[in-house]
Amino acid sequence: MIRTPQDGGAIQSYPRIFIAAGEVSGDRQAAYLARAILAQNRHVQLYGSGGEKMIEAGIDIRVRTSHLGCVGFQEALRYLRPLRRVMSEIRSMIRSDPPDMAVLVDNEGFNALLSRFLHSEGIPFIYYFPPQVWFWGEWRARAVASRAHAIIAAFSDEAAIYRREGGQVRWFGHPLIDIVKPASRAGKIFESLGLDSAMRTIAIMPGSRFQELQQMVPSMLGAARILQAKHPELQIILPLAAPHLRSALEKQIVRAGMSGIVTVVEDHIYTLLSKCELVLLSSGTATLELALLGIPMVVAYRVKPLTYLLGKHLLKVRFLSMPNILLGEPAVPELLQEDVTAERLALEAISILDHPERANTIREKLGTIRSMLGERGVLDRAASFILSEVTQVRERNRLEVA
Repeated sequence: MIRTPQDGGAIQSYPRIFIAAGEVSGDRQAAYLARAILAQNRHVQLYGSGGEKMIEAGIDIRVRTSHLGCVGFQEALRYLRPLRRVMSEIRSMIRSDPPDMAVLVDNEGFNALLSRFLHSEGIPFIYYFPPQVWFWGEWRARAVASRAHAIIAAFSDEAAIYRREGGQVRWFGHPLIDIVKPASRAGKIFESLGLDSAMRTIAIMPGSRFQELQQMVPSMLGAARILQAKHPELQIILPLAAPHLRSALEKQIVRAGMSGIVTVVEDHIYTLLSKCELVLLSSGTATLELALLGIPMVVAYRVKPLTYLLGKHLLKVRFLSMPNILLGEPAVPELLQEDVTAERLALEAISILDHPERANTIREKLGTIRSMLGERGVLDRAASFILSEVTQVRERNRLEVA
């Protein structure tokens, strides 16, 4: 057991786990994991870096980091200064108040720096949602495997790679199996938002990073305008990925002349999406969420030219979206770079909205993905493993001190 400055040197009786997430998606996943941990042991002390969702889950967030998410080499340059500042705060906090163990969630760039620091300090850490080396940059697996106390992989293929590199790896299934659960009372939820569950509904999901809002929202709103001109009966929603994005999104909606046409929604997202005929979205975790809901989608992404050129050489897969990667075929349409225009997005969307047979084919293919992601109870199994590991670490430390 360890002594901390906060308790005046008294022997600490409960496990202390530091949890770090560096972007919106990691903040959400860490929150779900925290709830599962606290459900099994309410005395565990959880603190760390992240955002609102982690706070709501019961984690003592001491450094805000959920705004740091970005994708790409060129895009990361603007975050170097705030990243250095945040990392300095985290290092000071951990040195003055060390945990028994750390859990690093997603966000490879942020957690690569943090993992090196933890390793140098002798603090064991578990990587939850580790870098996706199974479809790009497999060479990175060795460094992660050599530093991490353990790795909880989200996909079976990446588990095999980390295991091959000597890591202690567990694959319990993908947490989204437990998380994606639409409610049955969709009609009342639609009504509470001033929407009609009987209307044809589509959604726009531009992503959870400011870079994605800049790159994707104008084209997606333009596509929505084209679609509604062709189908005036369409109801359009825009699920909000995080509260801090609302102002920027609403300004873009006003600028596009779509006020009163596009409804920004913040709650009951899975339930609302489950009633959509189609979703236009940025590549990311949301594509897998939609796959589990069986919703046809058009996936798009645009990055800086340098990022795109480097990515072309590093990627080991033929596809952009997780459903297509898992299925090994272009089950859902994908658009990249200069093809991401309002016209192309609308064209792909119309080919689904106006052709029920194509929409049904997509749904059937997406329906096969669930079996690839494991069995329910993923979060409980992951939480149980983490608690077991931190107990073993504490016992080893106790014996060393004795």
